Amino acid sequence: MEAWEIDAREQVRDLVASYNALGDRGRFDDLLALFAPDATMDVGDGRTYDGVDEIRTIFTDTRDSVAGADGGSTPRYLQHHTTTHAITVDGPESATGQAYFTVMTDAGVDHWGRYQDAYRVVDGRWRFASRRVRVDGTTPGGWADRRLHGDAPESTGPVPDRGPGPERLLAEADIRQLVARYAVATDRRDLDALVALFVPDVRVGRELSGRAALRENLATQLAAIGVSILNVGTHQIDLDGPDEATGLVYCKAEVQDGDRWIHQAIRYDDRYRRVDGEWLFVRRIHRLFYGAEVGVNPVGLPPADWPANHDGWGTIPADDETWQAFWAGHGEVPGDTSP
Repeated sequence: MEAWEIDAREQVRDLVASYNALGDRGRFDDLLALFAPDATMDVGDGRTYDGVDEIRTIFTDTRDSVAGADGGSTPRYLQHHTTTHAITVDGPESATGQAYFTVMTDAGVDHWGRYQDAYRVVDGRWRFASRRVRVDGTTPGGWADRRLHGDAPESTGPVPDRGPGPERLLAEADIRQLVARYAVATDRRDLDALVALFVPDVRVGRELSGRAALRENLATQLAAIGVSILNVGTHQIDLDGPDEATGLVYCKAEVQDGDRWIHQAIRYDDRYRRVDGEWLFVRRIHRLFYGAEVGVNPVGLPPADWPANHDGWGTIPADDETWQAFWAGHGEVPGDTSP
């Protein structure tokens, strides 16, 4: 392990420890300085908090909940204890991590769960790029238990119901199909099928929403490249309830960029929702591990005439009707080696 990676790991460990110490002491300005300006946070209440201003409300609402509790039910303090912090350093300026946490009050253990984090360097210091908090259990009758079960005015909603085994397996299978359909529709340039995979009110950028806006956005992005081949691999799914879930998806992509052929390693950070019985994307964030030009460039290869030859240019996606229809309105078909 190189010196820079050791330093990165120690800074990330200090970052996570500082989060607990500052939060428990109510030093929210210092706490928020641990986040990148555009960081996101998900505490399992059905929404994502974008940016430090929204993230601040998580901590102020918690403070007000503690202060507003009645009589002997008021915790005198909160103590967050983090253990088993596994860190994956992706490079000098990016890393991910997962840790277990236990929260104590003056009455003892109150609740426990997991942090799932992404970290990056901002102005020379490691900061939270995103933090996902999952409560795995609560002490019956405790402060968090009352909040999560709605027995107190400050309730944040019911404890996520992961459902019985068969229902969970069915949900995960449907979500994996959703991700696979995204890859196939993208590579075929089937925009109608692609936008139908998202919730009707999907957000597009900061100001737009809806499938029509998404279709226009995707058309612009996909017209800027040629052939694409998305191979979906590792897919972690976390069900937050019967109709809400999040996921991390690894993908190896091959992309035609003009006369260059690029390999990419991608991670999609997803949020899913079941609408009228169908799992759809609420949000899909494309994050890049790397992109690099390959040694042998397939652009310009003669036709493979498969199965006569194992190398050469193939017949897809050119044979797909949706691919042909897409490029009919967006200029010359890229990668066309037909005579």
